[in-house]
Amino acid sequence: MGILNISKKSIAIVLSAQLILATQAVTMAQAEMVGTDAAINKYTALASRNALMDEMQRADVQAEIVALGIDPIEAEARLAALSDAEIATMLTQMENDSAGADIVGTLFTIFVILLVTDLLCFTRFFNFTRCVR
Repeated sequence: MGILNISKKSIAIVLSAQLILATQAVTMAQAEMVGTDAAINKYTALASRNALMDEMQRADVQAEIVALGIDPIEAEARLAALSDAEIATMLTQMENDSAGADIVGTLFTIFVILLVTDLLCFTRFFNFTRCVR
C-alpha cells in the first residue's frame, strides 16, 4: 500500500504542476483590438519591403551590385534589416530621383534664360526677339 500511495501522490503533484503551468501560459496571452490604420500600415510596409526586394532581384541591379564589389546576399540581408520608415524613405527617394523625369522643366528653364539674355542684348539666339536698348 505504501508504494501505491507514493505513486498517487507523485502523479497528483505532477498533474498539479502541469495545471498551474498551463494556466499561467494562458493568462499571459492578451488580445486587443487592432485599428484599421495599424493594419493598413503593416501591410503597406510589407508591400514596400517586397517592392524593394523585387527591385533587388532584377538582373541589371544584381550586376551593378556585383560590379560595386558587394555580395548580393549581404545586400538583401541589409535590406531586410531596415526599418519600415527607412524603407518608405528609400522608396520615396527612388520615385523622386527617376532619371530624365524632369527634362521638361530643365528645357523650359534653359529657354527662359536664353530669352532673357536675348532681350537684354547679351546674346542673339532667337530671331523673334528684339533688343531692349
